[in-house]
Amino acid sequence: MLPAVANKKDQLRELLVSRSSYRGFSSQPVELKTLSEILYYAAGIVRVDKDNPKELRRPYPSAGAKYPLEIYPLVLYGKDIPPGLYHYDVTTHALDVLLSPVLPQELQNIWMSQQWFRKAAVIFIITAVYKRTTDKYGELGLPFPFIEAGHVVQNVYLLAQTMDIGCCTIGQFKENELISLLDINPNDEFPIYYVALGN
Repeated sequence: MLPAVANKKDQLRELLVSRSSYRGFSSQPVELKTLSEILYYAAGIVRVDKDNPKELRRPYPSAGAKYPLEIYPLVLYGKDIPPGLYHYDVTTHALDVLLSPVLPQELQNIWMSQQWFRKAAVIFIITAVYKRTTDKYGELGLPFPFIEAGHVVQNVYLLAQTMDIGCCTIGQFKENELISLLDINPNDEFPIYYVALGN
C-alpha cells in the first residue's frame, strides 16, 4: 500500500483534481485575448537562454528541444477575431490567416459522426512535423510528437480550467479532408490531435 495522500489545497492540486472534459458547448464566441493567453502558456516561447539566445524554451518538454508540433486554430465563433483557419506562429506569438472565412461546405467533409464539437468556439488542430525529431533520432523519434502533443493538450486543459472555459479532445477527423483544408503535404506534416474549446 502507498501512504495516504494528504488533502492539500494548493492551486495545482485542485486544478488536477477538478480537470474534466466538457462537451456542452454553446456556440458563444471566443475572445482574441483568451485565445492568445491559452496559446502562449500552452505552447509559446516562454524563456530565452541568456547565454544562448537561440535556445527558445516552451512550457512543455520536447525531445532534444526539437518541437515538432504546429498548432492551427480553427475559429468557428469569434468575438474580436473573424471565424477562419489560422496558424499559430510561435516565434512572433501571432496568428497567420490561412482561410477566412471558412465556409460550412469546406468543413462538412472533415467532421465525423460526433456533433458536439461543432458548437465549440475554436478547435486546435495539432500537426506533427516528424522530420524535426527523426533528423536527430531516426525512427526512434517517430513517437515523440504524439507524446509531446499530450503535454501541450494537458496544458490547454489546465489553462481552460483556470479560465472557466470548456475543453475536450476530439478522437478523430477525416484526415484526408483535413490535410486538404490545411493545405499541407502529408509526407512532411500530419494532423495527430484535436482539442475543442468554448463556453
